[in-house]
Amino acid sequence: MALPAPNLDDLRFQRDLVDEARLRIIRYCPEWTEYNVSDPGITLIELFAWMTEQMLYRLNQVPDKNYVKFLDMIGVELMPAASARAELTFRLSIPLPFALAEDLRAVIPRGLEVATTATPDAPEVVFTTEEPLVITGPVLSQLRGEDFHRNYLPRLAFEPFPVFGAGRPQPGATFYLGFEPENNIAGHVIRLRFRCQRTEAVGIRREDPPLVWECAMGDGVWTEILPSALEGERDTTGGLNNEEGDITFYLPAAMRPDQVYGRTAFWLRCRFEPRRASQGRYTESPRVVGVEAHALGATTTATHAVFTYFEELGVSTGDPGQSFQLNFSPVLELREGETVEVEELRNGRLVYVPWQRVKDFSRSERYDRHFVLEAATGQVRFGPSVRQPDGSVRQYGRVPEVGRRIRINQYRYGGGVAGNVPAGRITVMRSAVPYVDRVTNMRRASGGRDQETLAEAQERARREMRAQYRAVTAEDFENLALAVGREIARVKCLAPGSVANGLPPGMVELLIIPAVAEAVHAGDFSRLELSAELIARIQQHLDQYRLLTTTLRVREPQYVGVQVRAEIVLDEFSRGEVVVGRVAEVLRQYLTPLPAPGESLLPEGVVPPDWEGWPFGRSLYVAELYSVIQQVPGVKHVLDVQLRRRPILPSKEAPPLGQLDRFADSVAGSDGPPLTPVTGKVLQLPADAVICSLDHDVELVEL
Repeated sequence: MALPAPNLDDLRFQRDLVDEARLRIIRYCPEWTEYNVSDPGITLIELFAWMTEQMLYRLNQVPDKNYVKFLDMIGVELMPAASARAELTFRLSIPLPFALAEDLRAVIPRGLEVATTATPDAPEVVFTTEEPLVITGPVLSQLRGEDFHRNYLPRLAFEPFPVFGAGRPQPGATFYLGFEPENNIAGHVIRLRFRCQRTEAVGIRREDPPLVWECAMGDGVWTEILPSALEGERDTTGGLNNEEGDITFYLPAAMRPDQVYGRTAFWLRCRFEPRRASQGRYTESPRVVGVEAHALGATTTATHAVFTYFEELGVSTGDPGQSFQLNFSPVLELREGETVEVEELRNGRLVYVPWQRVKDFSRSERYDRHFVLEAATGQVRFGPSVRQPDGSVRQYGRVPEVGRRIRINQYRYGGGVAGNVPAGRITVMRSAVPYVDRVTNMRRASGGRDQETLAEAQERARREMRAQYRAVTAEDFENLALAVGREIARVKCLAPGSVANGLPPGMVELLIIPAVAEAVHAGDFSRLELSAELIARIQQHLDQYRLLTTTLRVREPQYVGVQVRAEIVLDEFSRGEVVVGRVAEVLRQYLTPLPAPGESLLPEGVVPPDWEGWPFGRSLYVAELYSVIQQVPGVKHVLDVQLRRRPILPSKEAPPLGQLDRFADSVAGSDGPPLTPVTGKVLQLPADAVICSLDHDVELVEL
């Protein structure tokens, strides 16, 4: 049981100060007979009572300040902001290879700053590329069919290539295009131009040909890629029937060279596979007489951060416990190679020597080149000298020599929810790049989260103190996993025996929901996918605290998409479109794994104040939806509520780049994933499942 905290401010303005003073007037000032509020004396009493109340209020803040100081003494710091990540697609001003310079390359340097357009209401948001990107022209060197041993590319000038062999093509027939591995085309936007014999292969629907395109990902793995459906990039080959046509692909960044029948290349393949009856079938194989490949651009990742290089911090005084302030804060987590450097004399020359960042100086020896960086404030500190119980003085960490200059070679600052910008907003290159025409983010940026607040740090400290830096119970695993970083929003630990999850003894599962509330609220469930980097960080962090006999597995929960179809009766003097939109928004904020950013429209009492999103494994009852909808302003009656569901796989939810227009139509309902009606009055969820909100259907009914 927690110790009760005394309330130092137990006096109230009117009851204990003003009224008490008025009762004492007759004793100390019997000649004072006017007690009305308009009397100047009463005004003075109220003035001094107000000043006394302010003093008591300040006195009551002392325990909170002491609590914060205690947290500071045990090393609790505010967690830095998390930086949003975006996929930036750079477009070339001219396709590569260029006829006059076939070996021409466009280089996007690491650290290139790209920003949104500044408006009077919002400043620009700057993103920085993480790795250099080299855009090269694809070198098509192989064109092979069913008889794979034969390369048809050098023979196209005098012999047409029957892509699916002689005779009537059979489903599964395949042809391959191989590109030289010396020119890395991973992540590139590739345009293939085919020249074919016109109407040689009739019987198919040219607007929707029965062709499936795939690319090799390495180790024998193939993944499907869709032709671009964006304006100006749509497939114009007519299923390889038109005399000349283009088809554009956005290749995945994870594409790798692979061996196919002993030949190494970047491989694309096209397979004849009718998936719909309306696509038809070829009567004869298409015949290709020419193929060209060009690069239109490429895609790379960027973070919402600004890089600062070789910032001078100051000159050492030679005293223990020195501190220096960075020019910008909060600072994002330092990456490999980013560190503080101190001048030292080496072979008669002053050179900068890198020092090592540590969490604290408790294990630092006298000559260890250690420093501490407080990411929230941007303060750099060096080791202190501490007097020991026997009177001796111990130095924790090395002290920079007097007169030596100190600098930080590189760091990043920024981050926060401001980086979660919608698609198409990042368009301004702050530095010109040769042969690059424009840039944009074709998908929403996500993952940005503001720096931890003091209240959040206090709550985290309670959890960590309860766990005592060891993971034994399910709650310990959850508390320690939340301390990994601001990228994590929710954690649920499944342990053997706690629920009917079928886990063997000794295995623990952690279900992680990343902090992507803006993307989820916008309907982009692909951002719920856990990156391999985040999973590795969580496992590495918990390996320090778990028992040796415990097996840890980190994964995503099961996401169940729910669509509500509701019939409501409008209240008098209410606008129908406003009420329908409000009901849909309330349902979207209620049926979600993460609380919606901004103002909450949920009726009071529907969710608790500390609500983090739909609880893991909690079933959904139709009756509670009646109650929630009924409380929405403008709703007079709720006539009917029906549920439909579908599984949500984050890795399958993201549309391929170049398919955003088609995906928008799919979300609107024209060609979306099938939904299963929920029979009965309750939607049962397993223990590892959580609900996501789909687009809801709210209908107005007149009685």
